[in-house]
Amino acid sequence: MAYDFGSAGLGINNPFKKEGTIRAIGGAAIAALGLFSIFKTTSIIEQDIVQAWVYALVGLFLLVAGLRRAGSGIFYLFKFFVGRSVPSSLAFNKTPSEADNAKQELKSKSLAYDSSTLESMLMGRKNTTFTEPMGWMGRFVHSIFPKLIFLPYPIRNILQEVVSVLATTLIAFIAFGLTYFVSSSGLAGQAGHIIIPAFSILLLIYLVSAWRSAANAVRIDRVKVLHSAGAASIAKVLTFSIVFPVVIGFGYQYLSPQFGQDDQLTQIFSEAQLFSAWPSLVILLVLGAIASCLVLYMVAVRTKAAKPVTEVSEFRENLQESVHPNEIFINIENIVLANRRFKEIPNRTYRAFEPQLEEQSQGKGSFSGELLIETQPEFKEVEQPAPFKSARLASTIAGQILLVIGAFLFFSLADQIGLAIEFVKNVMANPPVSSGHSQFVEQMQSVIGQGSILGVGMISTLFLWQIVSTIGRMLENFSNVFWSELKFESLLMYIKTEGTFSESKVSTGMSIHDSTRSENVVVKSSITPWVVSSRIETSTFATAGSQNVEMPRYVMSMTKNDGELQEIINEIRDFLKARENIAGFTNTADLQHAENILKVNEASRYNPNQLGLTEEEKAAGLLRNEQAQDHEP
Repeated sequence: MAYDFGSAGLGINNPFKKEGTIRAIGGAAIAALGLFSIFKTTSIIEQDIVQAWVYALVGLFLLVAGLRRAGSGIFYLFKFFVGRSVPSSLAFNKTPSEADNAKQELKSKSLAYDSSTLESMLMGRKNTTFTEPMGWMGRFVHSIFPKLIFLPYPIRNILQEVVSVLATTLIAFIAFGLTYFVSSSGLAGQAGHIIIPAFSILLLIYLVSAWRSAANAVRIDRVKVLHSAGAASIAKVLTFSIVFPVVIGFGYQYLSPQFGQDDQLTQIFSEAQLFSAWPSLVILLVLGAIASCLVLYMVAVRTKAAKPVTEVSEFRENLQESVHPNEIFINIENIVLANRRFKEIPNRTYRAFEPQLEEQSQGKGSFSGELLIETQPEFKEVEQPAPFKSARLASTIAGQILLVIGAFLFFSLADQIGLAIEFVKNVMANPPVSSGHSQFVEQMQSVIGQGSILGVGMISTLFLWQIVSTIGRMLENFSNVFWSELKFESLLMYIKTEGTFSESKVSTGMSIHDSTRSENVVVKSSITPWVVSSRIETSTFATAGSQNVEMPRYVMSMTKNDGELQEIINEIRDFLKARENIAGFTNTADLQHAENILKVNEASRYNPNQLGLTEEEKAAGLLRNEQAQDHEP
């Protein structure tokens, strides 16, 4: 959404300052290593142009990667621009002044709910944020950690990924045990000595890819829904562990007759070094265990702070008032709720007050209307426990250290690639000669022995680079989720109003001598309001850049607000009591004019000089009539 500047800020500070500093330092170290590799080319370019190019390419790669990482860290340190329209609305915002931002929120899929869902949450005293986990592994994780369901989706995804990859690792080693059993029991034939090393290499490749996938699965700019965690990968591993030895056994039985009788070939490869995957597997397990412990601890602390309350305050009553229904709706929306704006920011209207009046004959009819509204969310600073802060900082630092170590391992590949190129050039310049059987075998043994040592060293370094970089990226991505969480508090209210109305006339000043009169049409309404409100706590996740506080916002708890609701009802009652049904004078000039008209009316009704009997004459005539009746016989 657009950056809407206002002099009254929302009090949201940059949560990424420490993380950005650590990232910038790590990126600078990687970039410095890249520059060193590039500068090293000047000292060896005259001796070996090929190796110089290797150092140049490796240095260029490290320099670009380091500058990108340092740039992202510095980006986190820039000013955190927060406009008056953040955070994202819960549902589509129908407030006219926020129409442009509402369209952008809808386009970017930043709306976590719709108006019907929010109404259902208030009326049903439930929270649809806490969705049921998906997939076998998802249910398994939530069964082990029951309170995990009460956390935002990104944190739930983190724990699902960690437990899933730990379970995958455990199953992979169980599969290795099955393979070892198949090989040692003779089911795979005579290929047992080949199956175990080969399967260990495949196991290492599989586990590195699994941990790498888990590290990339949770990123704030990509996570908006709960991930599904199934058990398909586990089934594949178990199936592969049984099928693989059998396939290798049959292949060995087919090929061994062709190569097994060649004693010269066996002699030549006798000095070859074989790659062992166990050192790399041990390093992966140790680093993975450390990273998992840090993440599990932070999730556990965050789980303790979860308060899944679903309570609301409610008001229902029947009111008999002399007021038009539209005036009630206007007062509630434009006065009562407008008074509860946070820093005078427009409220979020999720269901507009569009009253439906059905007029019938003789000034009678019925009406109904609904309003679903949320006040501007107020940022709520949450003080985290000191151990949680330490774990979050340690995971961020450890992640950057591992990434720097990974960059150094990648740089060391340049030396090994240079030695390999030099070895190939020497072999091509001095190829083994077959002057004699024993001399040729010795030469080939030496070549294959040296080549295998170089190859094993390169493969070991390559796997170690991938392992260290993967665990570092996992700690970096997962810790970023805990740095970026922001909490808000707001009022969410749903009003449903129904009733009937009838019209009647009230007239004043109807005497035959009155020239000033007031005739008013009074609407008598029978109103049945249903008001449900709650103080909600919501959670969202910040990012760096122009869309820093525009991720979906999730309702974490709903708390009663009886006092606040009673104040709203009292304000509505005061408005109804203060209504004026008879039109009167609002200024002294109109009052003076009416008084002048009254004097004219009085002057026209009373004139002592007009023709006819006066009051005294009427009284004297009455006495004479009575005396005359008394003297009659």
